[in-house]
Amino acid sequence: MFTGKALRFLKLQLNRLKVVDIKASCLFIYKWSRMVREIESDNNPMAAAKTTSAKGVYQFTDDSVQTAKNRMFNMGFFKEDIRAIPSNPQEWNDEQADCMFLANMFAQRGSDKLLSKVAYGDLDAMKEAYYKFHHTDPDKATIKRVDKIMEI
Repeated sequence: MFTGKALRFLKLQLNRLKVVDIKASCLFIYKWSRMVREIESDNNPMAAAKTTSAKGVYQFTDDSVQTAKNRMFNMGFFKEDIRAIPSNPQEWNDEQADCMFLANMFAQRGSDKLLSKVAYGDLDAMKEAYYKFHHTDPDKATIKRVDKIMEI
């Protein structure tokens, strides 16, 4: 389960979205995040893509790290917490990685509708949110991997 800053942020977002069962919704979003980590990196913090600069458990690219930090700031995280996150995703601890992922997802235009469904365990919404807001150009192998890993 999420802890610390990631859990606090997620609960604030779920309250904002007027989700009824916060505890169950946190668990669904946690499970979804773990599926994303598995798809992206086999949940290996040292993973690095061969053809891009993507690294870490969620495979953030060099360019997307600053974007995600900006989104964290815009979503209400403290500057000190954001500054403490290294630029290299391979150096992030689990809480930092999860905060970056959650803020990056919730800050994107149009994500509320899908993430509300993810919070209720909607598998199709999990896949759609992954494709729309995280891995926006999947190849056939990625789609096959998503179909294999994303199940409840």
